[in-house]
Amino acid sequence: MEEMASKGTLTRRSFVAAASAGAAALAAGCAPEQKMAETGDTEAHEYTVDAELAKDAAGAWRPVQCWLSCGGKCLLQAYVVDGIITRIKTDDTHEESLEMFQQRGCVRGRSQRAAHASAERLKYPMKRKSWMPGGGDNVNGELRGADEWERISWDEAYDLIAEEMRRIYDTYGGRSVLHMSFGRTCMRNFLLAPMGGYATFEFCDSYGTYLMYSGNMGTYFNHGEPGGYGSNDRLDLLNADYIVFQGGNPAWASGGSPMYHFWRAKEAGVEFVYVGPECNLTATTLEAKWIPVRPGTDTDTAFLLGVAYEMLRLDEERGDIVDWDFLKRCTVGFDDTMMPADATTSENIKGYILGDYDGTPKTPEWAAEICGAEPADIAWLVEVMGKNNAVTWLYGYGASRCNGAENLLQIQETVCCMGGHHGKPGHSGAPQYHFFAGNDGPDLVVLGDPYPAGKAVEPPANPVDDVILHNYVWQAVNTGKYTWFGSVVDYGNGNSAIQQAEEREIDIRMIVNDFGNPLTVRCNTNEGIKAFRKVDFVLDLALVFNPTAQYSDIVLPVLTNWEDPNGDDYHLGQQNRDIALWQQFGVVNPYFEGKSDREIVYDLGKRLGLDSDAYFPYTGAEQHLYRLINATVIKPGEGTNADAKAASMTPGTGDAVESNDVMMPLVTITQEDIDKHGIRDVEPQEGLVSLDEMVEKGIYQVCREVGDNLGYIAYEDFVRDPEANPRSSASGKIELYCQAKADIFPKLGWQDENDPVKPYANYLRPLYGYEDSFADWEAKEKGAYPIQVFNGHYLRRSHSSFDSNSYLREAFANPVFISAADAAERGIETGDWVRVFNDAGSIIRQASVVEIMMPGVANTMHGSWIEMDDEGNSVNGGTNLLIDSTTSAGAQQGYNTRLCQIERCPKQDYLADVERPVVLPAGIED
Repeated sequence: MEEMASKGTLTRRSFVAAASAGAAALAAGCAPEQKMAETGDTEAHEYTVDAELAKDAAGAWRPVQCWLSCGGKCLLQAYVVDGIITRIKTDDTHEESLEMFQQRGCVRGRSQRAAHASAERLKYPMKRKSWMPGGGDNVNGELRGADEWERISWDEAYDLIAEEMRRIYDTYGGRSVLHMSFGRTCMRNFLLAPMGGYATFEFCDSYGTYLMYSGNMGTYFNHGEPGGYGSNDRLDLLNADYIVFQGGNPAWASGGSPMYHFWRAKEAGVEFVYVGPECNLTATTLEAKWIPVRPGTDTDTAFLLGVAYEMLRLDEERGDIVDWDFLKRCTVGFDDTMMPADATTSENIKGYILGDYDGTPKTPEWAAEICGAEPADIAWLVEVMGKNNAVTWLYGYGASRCNGAENLLQIQETVCCMGGHHGKPGHSGAPQYHFFAGNDGPDLVVLGDPYPAGKAVEPPANPVDDVILHNYVWQAVNTGKYTWFGSVVDYGNGNSAIQQAEEREIDIRMIVNDFGNPLTVRCNTNEGIKAFRKVDFVLDLALVFNPTAQYSDIVLPVLTNWEDPNGDDYHLGQQNRDIALWQQFGVVNPYFEGKSDREIVYDLGKRLGLDSDAYFPYTGAEQHLYRLINATVIKPGEGTNADAKAASMTPGTGDAVESNDVMMPLVTITQEDIDKHGIRDVEPQEGLVSLDEMVEKGIYQVCREVGDNLGYIAYEDFVRDPEANPRSSASGKIELYCQAKADIFPKLGWQDENDPVKPYANYLRPLYGYEDSFADWEAKEKGAYPIQVFNGHYLRRSHSSFDSNSYLREAFANPVFISAADAAERGIETGDWVRVFNDAGSIIRQASVVEIMMPGVANTMHGSWIEMDDEGNSVNGGTNLLIDSTTSAGAQQGYNTRLCQIERCPKQDYLADVERPVVLPAGIED
């Protein structure tokens, strides 16, 4: 791949420059690590990061983490001297091995020092100059994003916020307040809910339409099931004959260890296949066979229907492709002999594939016209997918984030089940996502609850039930109307929670954002700017001056967890199943006047007359320790996969399931520890490691071995005995005909009555898909926007975070990747500035011309911040400027269903990202 990179340097803050200049004199020794207690091996191993740095003992290595969500949650260690981080390293606590891999950070984690002390960090509370409380003429909302700012004190900020919040709640009620964040809980639980509630949003931008009916269908996405993503653990990858990726790019998208696990499988002789629009870094690293398939679910669904047809044809001819025993025992609805009891039609997926209902057999030739794959490649893949091969089929979520993705999960499951690829060593069918990409299964070690036993604080319930689909959240603000249907999914069991849609009126007066960057990462950025400019008040809590902060009225600077001893630990629980990570909070000096989220919510609550003391009975520092004190680990030498499943938790949810039989406390707590740390409401306990050791190292890892009793095979119990271990569907089996799924979509009101979603996986022509790129499909006459653009994840960013990081800007130029054929047609060469545009918006990027991209396809990459010029173009990218709010039958955000045109810019003197000055608040002196 030809990667763009521009050289340049942003001005560093003086204290960071001084610290960096002296870094060569700092110590970097690494404490010896003993093998884990369960191995019985107490041999010590010592490692040194850099012998030249070991001479100076002025500072200390402290375990920290990335404070953002790329999915990896890796071990970072910071060398701290006089409250300043001067050096970053990653996991060197033990020697690398298959049994004990190192939990290494990626380039994003290693660049966190630049993010922590960057020029765009917010130092002080700020107010937009033209805004004052009171609404009406005091708002001047049209100046949001263009106004100057003024520095204010914390007392001024609290007074202004409290005054305006009281006015809005008293006048318009809780339905007038829109909380735009997700994940963090302080603001919504302990301020907005007790004040009178808040409207929120529903989004499918991580899981796509898989959220909507996976539980009803009986597949993996069941939050009541530990390990519930449906793939096997890392050591089982070694048992596969083939690992097939359908889309995705874990080399860029899943930070941390997934690619290491896949590489170990390659070393063991596993063959890899990559199905997607580009032969990306994952495919090339693993030397995968590339099957080019256009992006978007029209092409993915068509491709898999062609695969299923060829599996049936070849099985009819040879008899060794389809696992009919698996279909009959473990599924319902494949043909008319396997229909579920609640079916309302006699149609089924086999009949549809053969063309019995519409006269169109879904042959490889039929599929090829839509998806772009060669029929010969489809036939080759069918040989791979047959029942006699151990196939691990892993698909990226990108294809599910498209208009028209309603049937994608079901056709993927259909193909997997036809080959019998569930519940056996080497076999699985599931997403490649976050740290689950190569190591699914229930946690073998897990951090516990952030409260003492029996002392958890239950937050007040939100009295407002308004949930707005993210596609239309900006229109809800701008028009005062939206379609309500409840929530997409019941996170307790994974089944749909969608209710009959109803049209509602709503009057949003205040937008509150305390985590994330919604103007960048949500669909239809131009409509979002209008929404921000319409309301009476926008409050933002932020680390940096990102686009959402730029369009707000009051911005409060928050601290990172590195600076804040009471920091929010929302992402702390995300981990690999073998590993528990705990970071030291507040290891460096606080950044200027920043405060923690907790402190801000506590202080504002006091101003507003709330009982903040009751909501925060323990300090954040105490709660971080409770996570360790309540941590559990599988007992050394005991337990099986089934025991771990029963005793563990669903990763990332914090909902631990108690079991004293196979799990034990991780950390020993002595009375001396209780006295030393002033820990309240805790009794001594016996664990595997001391509290001080865990605090010092920040990591505990369970040692694994091939053939141990801790492996995880998804669906194993179910496949062995489906009747005794039913799935979450109505039939208890995997439903290739799912009546509950078909009943969901009419409730939403967006279904095309002439082309409805079926109980099985029928082909739906999506909005803005490949077929829509033609003005005349039959004549193959291209339209005004002939390029299918998707937004893959990129090593420069974690979602929108890090986009202004100077280290990463220098390393990754964030071009638009365009095929050589399309570039030649437009007279574009690598390095040229190009305009990518459609009716929704326009962005300016440099081109990176590649041979590994299908013609008619481009990748603009997710998360770049908007930076608008006078002509309405974003010169820093901003992919959601290219996406409107249109939704298909499943209320899906079309992040990867965009049609654009690309043209060479007449102007070619744009500054590369790394050369442009960071956007800072106008009117505020640095």
